[in-house]
Amino acid sequence: MTILELKEQRLQLKRKQESLLNQIQKEKRDFNDEEKANFASIKEEIRTLDIKIAELENWLAGQTPKKKENRRFSYVKAISAIMNGRALDDVEAEVSERGAKNSISSGSDNNNGFFLPMEKRATLQATVATAGKEDVATDLLDLVTPLENELIAARAGATFLTGLKGDIAVPFYTGTTAGWAGEVSPATDGAGEFKQKTLSPKRITAYVDLSKQLLIQGNDSVEAYIQSSLVEAVRQTLEETMFGTAAGTSDKPAGLLNDVTADVGDITYGALVDMETSLLTKNFRNLSWVGAYDALGVLKKTEKVSGQPVYLYEGGLIDGRNVYGSNNVGSKGLILGDFSEMLIGQWGGIEVLVDPYTQALNGTVRLVVNSYFDYFVRRGFDKKTKDGIVPFAKRILKK
Repeated sequence: MTILELKEQRLQLKRKQESLLNQIQKEKRDFNDEEKANFASIKEEIRTLDIKIAELENWLAGQTPKKKENRRFSYVKAISAIMNGRALDDVEAEVSERGAKNSISSGSDNNNGFFLPMEKRATLQATVATAGKEDVATDLLDLVTPLENELIAARAGATFLTGLKGDIAVPFYTGTTAGWAGEVSPATDGAGEFKQKTLSPKRITAYVDLSKQLLIQGNDSVEAYIQSSLVEAVRQTLEETMFGTAAGTSDKPAGLLNDVTADVGDITYGALVDMETSLLTKNFRNLSWVGAYDALGVLKKTEKVSGQPVYLYEGGLIDGRNVYGSNNVGSKGLILGDFSEMLIGQWGGIEVLVDPYTQALNGTVRLVVNSYFDYFVRRGFDKKTKDGIVPFAKRILKK
């Protein structure tokens, strides 16, 4: 059978596959068992034909090694290959292998997805030759920079550690007291003590739904949109945990608002000053506010002094300090803290699983994202050892 005949056979199978999908969508129902088996059979036939066509093309080319493609990684090409049961092209396969190499996921041999390395790339410059002039589009493999730029805790001063391997023990010193002494008097014991906390990988799972019509497009804006969607899915999940009220478990760290009891009275300027004072007296200086938007709305309508049109939250500041708002903060939550005391760790690459079935009736493809993160506050209070100091003042405004 010639290559043309094989390709024609493959085309007919793809049309049959598409017809089946269209019928399911038109009738607004799920696959029945027979249709699901038929669809899987067609998919396998297409995969077999792809292999035969590739082998025949290599034979006709005299078994000449295929020249490496000179292009960038493409999310669209990677997703389309998985959807159609094909092997990843050279560029996408090379990137996925690099991401899988350092991944702690056990699914590195999964044929239903691909891996993305979490790496910070050199800055592209659109006007400088060899530094980005040749490729001014967004660097689609730099997932670290946009994630770091969007994470509120990182913007407020938290340290973001990437590419970690295994558990990371981070030591800190509880402090030293100093005093005056005579020329020959013995030095006073400062009573400082070294302690450590451990960052360990915890799995974050999120998903992104993409329109099949979108995936037909093949331009930089679509590629950048897919990249930003993956980053946003991870960020939302991480921040909802970080600024939430849930207790910590072996699978996820505790939220900063865990164990905070909601106020029973209205918020006042004096209460905000007390939060600030409690941290300044512990020598925390680099303070920022993080609040849920419903909490910040309350502060915008609350006067500092009754009858005076000066409000607790004005001009993007609370008492002269920067404010970061987010719907990922627990409802009515308000946090003041020194975020430089927080460490956020990230391990391995991001695993992207392509699921064309769950949202088939809606004409979308679901990308399930698995990644590994952890965070802690270096000198935060430890419930087990009952020691440490708290670099955050937290409250939940009256509901």
